[in-house]
Amino acid sequence: MRVWLLRRISPTIERKQEMKPNFRNAFAVVTVFGAMAVSAQYKCADYHRLNGNLSTDKRFSINGQSKSAMVQVGKETELNIVVYRGQDYRISVSHDEKVLGEQLAVRLVEKVRVPTDEVVEGTTKEAIMDEDGKATGTSQEVKTLEKKRTYKEEEKVLWDNTEHDMVNEIEFSCAATKRIAIEVMAPGSNEEKSKKGAPNDIGCVGILIEHMPTPSVGFEAR
Repeated sequence: MRVWLLRRISPTIERKQEMKPNFRNAFAVVTVFGAMAVSAQYKCADYHRLNGNLSTDKRFSINGQSKSAMVQVGKETELNIVVYRGQDYRISVSHDEKVLGEQLAVRLVEKVRVPTDEVVEGTTKEAIMDEDGKATGTSQEVKTLEKKRTYKEEEKVLWDNTEHDMVNEIEFSCAATKRIAIEVMAPGSNEEKSKKGAPNDIGCVGILIEHMPTPSVGFEAR
């Protein structure tokens, strides 16, 4: 009897085991994909160091504002930095050409706050007076016009590589301390999909910033 019961119960146990979801395998798959994503972000974080085009001028030093990020095709990305008076800067951009395309659109933009005076319409309550100039105890709404100063942010384009043969680097001297944005736009590669058929529109962009004190040139009066 014991043998018969075991034989009848065993297939049921096996079926239940087959129906039970394999959480261990699912967790392993999620872990693998998660590790791959973290690994990709980690490699991208140092993209400007590993793939950047360092200046041959040894006076330049790598600026701590240099940065890399994952960029999506067709979406503008910007890196905000501060450039200081009395310094020369060299900015170069490197990227994953297989995904983002052969050339990137790069602009240096200064964002300026411009004051504007606007006329704002409002209302106020005024007491109603009688013929003798005494308050009647009632009031009425009266329209008023008031000048109000507001500030709008406008972009001043300092340099645009689409007007300079799409070069991916620039050197300049800074005459005044400013906050500027390095704007990057990737057109994308002709290969719209990866081998597995999934969209392939995100790649690494590295922005390498180098600086040095502006060299003194010309004759100095004594």
